[in-house]
Amino acid sequence: MIAVVLPTLDTPEALARVLTELPADVLAIVVDDGSAVPVTGSRLHTQWLRHARNRGYGAAQKSGYAAAIAAGATHVVLLHGDGQYDTLATLALVDALADADAALGSRFLSDATVIPAWRRLGNRFLTGVANLRFGTSFSELHTGARAYRIEALQELPLGNYSNDFLFDQQVIVGLLRRQRRIAERAVATHYAAGSRSISFLRSLWYALGCLRVILGTSAA
Repeated sequence: MIAVVLPTLDTPEALARVLTELPADVLAIVVDDGSAVPVTGSRLHTQWLRHARNRGYGAAQKSGYAAAIAAGATHVVLLHGDGQYDTLATLALVDALADADAALGSRFLSDATVIPAWRRLGNRFLTGVANLRFGTSFSELHTGARAYRIEALQELPLGNYSNDFLFDQQVIVGLLRRQRRIAERAVATHYAAGSRSISFLRSLWYALGCLRVILGTSAA
């Protein structure tokens, strides 16, 4: 069974659209990370989880993955509730799991020009450092479009990872250190008015955290 984890924070219109784009037989796990107005919906085959207060992007994923495991999912897809990543292309990452333990939806294999320039540069730099450290050749390791085999996630100490954005990098580095296979596929993205992104200052802290994780001085 495929479960799609959708972290969301104050993007109800985009979330509603994304949910209509999912196939009916896919389990959607919506994790409302403390929205000002709790999100609801009528889609069948959907679990609605809510954090009473904003706990962070990583914490939302932890709640979603725990729910997917409890539901008996074999594969889990991470899809942002703000509609930033193409829904069907992100869901198609599951196909790559036939030969891999995780799959990343790369914007650099699609059209990276939609990403703000300073984000592109930072992404390239951090991905390059990780490629040098692990002997890999990924085009992007900082995408929010991802798919995992459940057993690969269960190997990781997710509870020890960050509740913030650094969680994504810790998962990837944790998989690389365990020699898990990671595939890449092109996934298109767009930044609409409701898309959520971290600020420049938080991006700097994120970058420093990523370097610590890559160099082995922080949890992974």
